[in-house]
Amino acid sequence: MWRYTDGRGVTVTLPRRPERVAVVDLLATSTLWAAGVRPVAAAMGEDPADECLSAVGFDPLGVARLDTVDDPSPDPSLLRQVDLVVDRTHGEGLQRVADSPVPAVGLTLKAPGQSLDALFGEVAALAAALGCAPVPEVARARYRAAKWRVREAALWRPDRAVAFAFVRHGSLAVVDPDRYPWLVTLRELGVRLAPPGRWPADRVPAGVDLLFVFDEGIDVPGAHLWNDRWHAFDHAVYADLLTGFADVLDGEPC
Repeated sequence: MWRYTDGRGVTVTLPRRPERVAVVDLLATSTLWAAGVRPVAAAMGEDPADECLSAVGFDPLGVARLDTVDDPSPDPSLLRQVDLVVDRTHGEGLQRVADSPVPAVGLTLKAPGQSLDALFGEVAALAAALGCAPVPEVARARYRAAKWRVREAALWRPDRAVAFAFVRHGSLAVVDPDRYPWLVTLRELGVRLAPPGRWPADRVPAGVDLLFVFDEGIDVPGAHLWNDRWHAFDHAVYADLLTGFADVLDGEPC
């Protein structure tokens, strides 16, 4: 008997552990791959070489593609051939398969207020339930050390305000820290984060000391770049990202 309670609090019970797993959300594909889950079918987004997939070593060989470049909706005919569907959730409904033809569980990703540790904990529980070995201790230790490095930098630079932003319609849109697990985590580690808002895209907003702008080929003077590698929820990836962030936080203001 196989039993698993997902991020919605919904328990799925099957006669045996599922072997043929489909993952219907790009971010869930990347996250579960990093945890050792090897789906037989998966969403791959607009490009299987997307940085959140390539950063975790995703290999599409032998994995049936559920979506298309133009349509993120999973192919229902492919879902009927699997034992279990994994979808993304924010704690209530599923994002892609409101009516799955086979049993489905939800993986909580980027829910409001979700930290990296909470995310990693839920991923580890699902991966273990699917028979995967734990993430190697060396990767987890590097991640813990990187968090400590951020905490030290935040203590050293307590007044330095940080913002992550997109450029949208000619404006700089600073994101809501509650919507991004790494920003929730940075805040927990003592980093001062700027509130969400919109500003002209030709300069760093007043009151922001470190600005990270999503890399879309648009130059914002004085800004650092961030990219979809930050959506690769993997201990080893985040060990590098957080260490690099701490180095920038420790350095000179932009």
